[in-house]
Amino acid sequence: MREAVVVFVNPTAGGGRGRRHGARAVALLEAGGIRVETVISGGPGHLDELASREAERGRARVIAIGGDGTLSEVARGLLAVPGAQTILGVVPLGTGNDFVKSAGLPRDWRAACARLAGGCTPRAIDAGRVNDRWFVNGVGFGFDAAITRAMLLRRWLPGPLAYGAGLLDALRNGVAAPACTLRWDGGEDRRPMTLVAACNGQYVGGLFRLAPRALLDDGQLDLVWADALSAMQVLRHAPRVVRGTHEHLSVAHFARSRRMEIDSAFGMPAQADGELLGEDISRLSIELAAGALRLWT
Repeated sequence: MREAVVVFVNPTAGGGRGRRHGARAVALLEAGGIRVETVISGGPGHLDELASREAERGRARVIAIGGDGTLSEVARGLLAVPGAQTILGVVPLGTGNDFVKSAGLPRDWRAACARLAGGCTPRAIDAGRVNDRWFVNGVGFGFDAAITRAMLLRRWLPGPLAYGAGLLDALRNGVAAPACTLRWDGGEDRRPMTLVAACNGQYVGGLFRLAPRALLDDGQLDLVWADALSAMQVLRHAPRVVRGTHEHLSVAHFARSRRMEIDSAFGMPAQADGELLGEDISRLSIELAAGALRLWT
């Protein structure tokens, strides 16, 4: 008998979409011929521990049903096991689903189930570590993370509304721009910065194509940072960031590297894969691990 695929379901993903559609997604996978063992998330930190256990056992394939946070949690568990060959599949039921956009995977959960049932072609993709925590999509420091913090209070809203409300809340609270020192392979910059991001994927925050040239398997992080901006400047430039046409703005800066360090004059919020790392962080050390994760495509 073929080995079962462990399916991790987060019922709280996407403001309850995981609860409404998770069981239906599992049923579609089973109808497509996948032998399933279902595991329901018991809360933050539960799935990474269980995913690590499956990787240590040599489980061939697992599937994460949920949003970017669910995917990140399962991926962290797999990445914590050196040499793990477990392949990770994704059924998106989150608020923003940034990762699947960058990976070119189906954004509709039904289409994702059909694709997974159609066969397994593994793709090696990069992953990163920020202050010893694994991530797969990206890390944000400053205003980007302030939006995440505000959005997390509105998980019940549909995706674009949640991020739009988060943006307005972050603007109301003020746009800070601490003096920062940014170092990467072969470069350094010192200036007041509104935000700094290290992107493995192109999309962040459900709406923004922040790193339009980023690729998940090129062995490089796309670094993006912005000068000190007023609230009006943020609003004026936001539509271009949504479209990914902001590369020629004089206030936006880009580089590519496997490593990056950020030192800030005072603590700011930081996020990884849409989850807060903290609200008073003044130093981040980030490094990419090329081809560290196997993705089911």
